[in-house]
Amino acid sequence: MGHVMVGSGRRTKSAPFKYTLKRYVAVVACALSVALVGTGSALAAPLPSPAPSPSVTSGPPAIPDSAAALSTPAATAATTALATTTTTPAPTPAPTATRTPTPTPTPLSPLQLAEREITHAYSGLSNELGAPTGATTCLNGNFPCWKTFTSGGLYVPAAYYQAISVIGETYITWNKNGGMFGEAAGFPTDWPACDEDLNCQQPFQRGTVYVRGAEQGVLLTGRFWSYYRQTTLSPPLGWPVDKATCSDAFCTQQFEDGLLYSRGADGPSVVRGGVLPYFLANQTKLGLPYADTACSDAGCRQKFDRATVYASPAGTFTMAGAIGAFGSWRAWPAADEQCGLTGGGCTQAMTYGRMYWAPVVGPSYIRGGIQTIWSSMGGERGALGYPLSSEECQEPICYQRFQSGAYLAWSATTGTQLTAGAIGAKFLRYMPYLGAPRVSAEQCGLRAGGCYQQFANGKMYWAPGLGAWPVRGGIEIQWRSRGAENGSLGYPISPEYCRWDKSGCLQNFERGSISWGRGLGSDGGYAPAGY
Repeated sequence: MGHVMVGSGRRTKSAPFKYTLKRYVAVVACALSVALVGTGSALAAPLPSPAPSPSVTSGPPAIPDSAAALSTPAATAATTALATTTTTPAPTPAPTATRTPTPTPTPLSPLQLAEREITHAYSGLSNELGAPTGATTCLNGNFPCWKTFTSGGLYVPAAYYQAISVIGETYITWNKNGGMFGEAAGFPTDWPACDEDLNCQQPFQRGTVYVRGAEQGVLLTGRFWSYYRQTTLSPPLGWPVDKATCSDAFCTQQFEDGLLYSRGADGPSVVRGGVLPYFLANQTKLGLPYADTACSDAGCRQKFDRATVYASPAGTFTMAGAIGAFGSWRAWPAADEQCGLTGGGCTQAMTYGRMYWAPVVGPSYIRGGIQTIWSSMGGERGALGYPLSSEECQEPICYQRFQSGAYLAWSATTGTQLTAGAIGAKFLRYMPYLGAPRVSAEQCGLRAGGCYQQFANGKMYWAPGLGAWPVRGGIEIQWRSRGAENGSLGYPISPEYCRWDKSGCLQNFERGSISWGRGLGSDGGYAPAGY
């Protein structure tokens, strides 16, 4: 058994091999700990691929015989070889680079932002805009910003907006109306929109400039601009052709297909169609419009201060006064009003019929077969005088009353006939069951100076002191069989009275009565027929 020398050459009792090996391992572990402490946090970094292990002689190294052998060079070399063979220490990693913080960029000013957008826009519009005439300028150091050129300008309304161009005739028209600081338009809000014919329009804060081809531009602004943008007009008015003109009382502006008018605080009115040229030629006569032009298949019409204008295939005419107020909804005029008639009356021809007015009778409308017969009898100068009312109809009869009290009545089977005098005075009362008159002429020369008139469903008789009464149907047949007014019964003196269920009727005559159907009974349960 070998020995180990411990200390400085002093000989001691030899230690067993097991004890010596444990001490050797402890020494190596201590050396490794010192190495690890030196590396610090570098152990956390990824390790590089390990180097190839050194070659090792088979079998365990030789162990010195005594502790003293540890101090020899051979012992030191053996110790180093054993440490190398047992554990390969990790290489020291490269130090981690320190990250440099990114500096915060300085924000661009409104002027710088505007310069950037204006420069970008100008690169594509230099030919249209021409050379700069000034530097980029911002309003009070903030947006909006702009730059002017010989033929236009570029404008940036807000941060990060593209520059908007205003060029050519639009630019000229805009500047004539105060430009960007004028009350009429203000700054541009969008690029111009043009069609293939170079008709362009460009919106601004308070208006729009319209340029048609090479023509001068027109600014649409104010109340007309708001109305034009917000109102759907059918058909459209087209583009403005001239700027608005205003007086103390009203403003007006001409468009391609109409005119806008505005008075005081009232909203704009549209004048268009056939009404427009008449209005332009007769503004003093008509006054100002009160509403938009209303058009239909029949034509266009519009109310003004002093008349209503109607434009139709028959022509363009006005209706005013009592005739205009009464007849505007009944028909369209075919001529202007004519006055100087009998009694200070006036008339106006309509597309169907005529309107009449006179101080003593007021307005009326007459047409068709009734108008034809009335005109043939002298019209307002004849025996009938002016109409007292317009035509009224109760199917199948239409009738109209006149100044004399007479009626002209029309039906499809009888045509137009006259009923007048005492018989005519009761026509309307008994018309429901007598019908329309068959002939206009009364037959007179009867007994005691009596007369009668033939109606569709019977006759009306009149005699002095007895009045006018109808006779019809089965009662008329029986009465005639007894000699009529010349017979035992004489003239009728009452209307026909019938049961409620119409199953029986009775009529009184001068000297008796005639019954038809069921008797009326003693309860008096009957009523005059037809009224």
